[in-house]
Amino acid sequence: MLALIADRYGSDRRRICDDSGMSESRLAQLLSSRYRHGRGFGEKAARALEERLHLGTLYFDQFAVGEMAPPYLVRQTSKTEADDAVTIRQVVLKLTAGSSSTGRQEIAPTLCQWKFPKSWLKAHGLRADELFAVAVTGAGMAPRLHEGDVVVVNSGDTALQDGAVYLINYRGEAIIKRLALDLGRWFMTSDNSAGKRYPRLEFDQPDCILLGRVIVLASARF
Repeated sequence: MLALIADRYGSDRRRICDDSGMSESRLAQLLSSRYRHGRGFGEKAARALEERLHLGTLYFDQFAVGEMAPPYLVRQTSKTEADDAVTIRQVVLKLTAGSSSTGRQEIAPTLCQWKFPKSWLKAHGLRADELFAVAVTGAGMAPRLHEGDVVVVNSGDTALQDGAVYLINYRGEAIIKRLALDLGRWFMTSDNSAGKRYPRLEFDQPDCILLGRVIVLASARF
């Protein structure tokens, strides 16, 4: 949503409110990291916004993990943009328990080819050398993330933030979890409602090391 506002409306939230017919307070609610316990706005709101803003069906579902959901992957890219684009590689990680260093092996073929215009990276304060893509494993973050989906991770963002989604080195295993602050203590939580299968775990170093924040999703599910 934030990328849509930046790209189409020049970061002017009043303009998207005018186009969609919603109030600025409602938009602020939808963008809040605390809304719906950090899970973002729901399907009903997404479908209504897609219709009002003349977006493609499931626009918000296909690229909707963190706050960034660039439309570049679902539109034709002009030659000028393509020449100015930066490619982000998908990798398999090699981790050691208790270590923040990562071994990365590029893989191919991949679900999608990540190409971001340099202007978009600059607008969001991102560095290409700090971004990499990884495949999702397991169902802990369903229904937002599914096995086989691919996410882009910003390794330059490892500051703890309540409600944000991170790639974490948990005892030598790469996992994706949402962080939650509860009475001064940090926990790793799953979006999957099957709580008994995916209980929350306390975020405690050196067992838990942030590898970066998840910012973009690509999914083959429709």
